[in-house]
Amino acid sequence: MADITDEPAVHGQALRESDFSLRKMRIAVIVLLGTLFGSSILPMMALSLLLMPMTTEFGWSRTAFSGGMTALMWCGALSAPLLGRSVDRIGVRRMIIGGTVTVGLLVIAMSFQTGALWQHYAFWGLLGVIGSSAIGYSKVIGALFSEHRGKALAIFGIESSLAGAAAPLIVVWLLQRYGWRGMFVGLGCIILAVVPLLVLFLEEPEAPAAVPGGEPGLQALPGLTTGEVVRTRTFWIITLAAFLAIAPAMGLLPHYVPFLMSRGFDGSYAALMISASTVAMAVGTLVGGWVIDWARTARIAAPFSVLSTIAIVMLLMASASVGGLPLLVASGAVLGFAGGAKRPMATYFHTRFFGLRSFAEVTGIQGSISALGMGLAPLAVGYSFDRLNSYVPALWFMAGSLALTIVLYLSLPRYRYSKDFADAPVTETRLKGVRSEQPVTSSSLSA
Repeated sequence: MADITDEPAVHGQALRESDFSLRKMRIAVIVLLGTLFGSSILPMMALSLLLMPMTTEFGWSRTAFSGGMTALMWCGALSAPLLGRSVDRIGVRRMIIGGTVTVGLLVIAMSFQTGALWQHYAFWGLLGVIGSSAIGYSKVIGALFSEHRGKALAIFGIESSLAGAAAPLIVVWLLQRYGWRGMFVGLGCIILAVVPLLVLFLEEPEAPAAVPGGEPGLQALPGLTTGEVVRTRTFWIITLAAFLAIAPAMGLLPHYVPFLMSRGFDGSYAALMISASTVAMAVGTLVGGWVIDWARTARIAAPFSVLSTIAIVMLLMASASVGGLPLLVASGAVLGFAGGAKRPMATYFHTRFFGLRSFAEVTGIQGSISALGMGLAPLAVGYSFDRLNSYVPALWFMAGSLALTIVLYLSLPRYRYSKDFADAPVTETRLKGVRSEQPVTSSSLSA
């Protein structure tokens, strides 16, 4: 399978707008507000707080209620490639603004549920579908920042952590005063309130001025087509590594309490471990963003996979009699830190290997594959316990999967696109102390 990242590219020279210009900072703030308060994150964060009031009123079982999350995740996974393609073809502004309006109205409509489970599943499934339009925000950030792109992706990669802190406070306040129906109306109004800001300040990603003969706008964005991307080894290496990295974390999450009890710990320690992992993940995300801006190769992800593998082994060793609580918390913190560091990397790697032309569609395809792993992993861990009466085999399998990602990251080729210009190849020379990007040749890449 030929890898298109080996092909040469041509570029020009142009002055670049600073990553810290007032225009870019304004757009970045709008993107942050949009992701936090104008997307499906708010209602998704409310789901766990809705279990008791909705099951009490409608007489649903907890398993039946939980099907809403399944519908949200799986419908979002199925729609992500299509919505990503639409973002690339129609434009970021239209898709994000239209998606935000639709999500806001849909959340308000959820207040009119009558107790039929099909309504519950349909609403959450539609939310997953329409909410996938928010994938356009990553494309905006990828196009907006060049020299500090990794840091920007890292900062915006922790919006789920910020939302996790802010959303419960908003949801509880609405629930206490207006009930669950009023809560849906309130969240919908908050989402719709973001729309005017998007209309006024969100800008369509434009091609760098260095594109020879390029016209500003959507079609001028440099990069490979989706068909070209999926025919490269690089895409499948990155996708497989992401799949293997996310599955262990998601697989263990629902089983923390019984696993800890099987190791002699009190089940209440699960909250402490999750908290340590969450805080460390936020720190790791920021560190990862700084590191990928500094490094000149995607192989920088390998050391973090080493840390993830070590963390799983530490977790296997931890018990009430061996290492105790300090080793348990340390394993959760290392696992969270390493996993967080790799959060901005997959998106960053896409911009450096494939450009921005088909960014949203390609990211949607990869996200769907990762969602498959997220959905299957908890079932696999549960199956391991049911068949073998132990979580240990599943954890060793996780350690092996993470170790495989080390090999995958180390096998990645050199970047195709520079971080200075989205259309520039990555062979570097030094002239009078200033870095200069020169065209890549097949011989230079084979070195």
